[in-house]
Amino acid sequence: MINCLIIDDEPLALKVLEDFVKKTPFLKLLGRFEEPMQGLPLIESKQVDLLFLDIKMPDISGIDFFKSLRYKPQVIFTTAYSEYAINGFELQAMDYLLKPISFDKFIVACSRVKEYLDFRSGKDAKAMDYFFINASHKLHKIFYDDILYLEGYKDYTKIYLSGSAVPLLVLHNLKYFAELLNGQGFIRIHRSYIIQMRKVSTVSRKSVTINNQSLPVSDHYRENLFALIERSASL
Repeated sequence: MINCLIIDDEPLALKVLEDFVKKTPFLKLLGRFEEPMQGLPLIESKQVDLLFLDIKMPDISGIDFFKSLRYKPQVIFTTAYSEYAINGFELQAMDYLLKPISFDKFIVACSRVKEYLDFRSGKDAKAMDYFFINASHKLHKIFYDDILYLEGYKDYTKIYLSGSAVPLLVLHNLKYFAELLNGQGFIRIHRSYIIQMRKVSTVSRKSVTINNQSLPVSDHYRENLFALIERSASL
């Protein structure tokens, strides 16, 4: 069950979203508020999994309110103004619903959230061979087996995929992906690189080759890499 909260300064929009939540079996409404600060105590209690948040409100915008949160639940922004879409996706919003919101679009957005939260909690993890990630203002479905390697740039990561000439640029650091990909056949070989072992063609003490691309192996990660190679060779 996904605990959700609705914040919107329009009473009619609140009623529509409340009705949609009640019709969705995996959603549980914890509260609905016309002012963002009224919902803050409930959000800070960390009981809220999903926030439906209007963007244009009188005292504080939904964007600024969400930025201010210490604990950030998953968020679906709702608004009548399409020009705010880019701002919403820059905050890693799960979706952006333009008013008037149809139930079809609502349920698609909520299903994405459910799939993502199920994955993060480990539920049905063995059966799932993919994950969703927000990039270029869209949610992208990434299959583990399509990933060649990942390259980190401070707060950003480039995901190199088989069959794609251009990497996917994602607003998450490499540590985030190290946790996300743990146990899926990936290993870190450098402070800037995570590789998929199944895609490796050659290995030396200082580098590995994937898809004709040579990637550096640092001293700090070399021992773990060769220990993994030895374990796989003994199977």
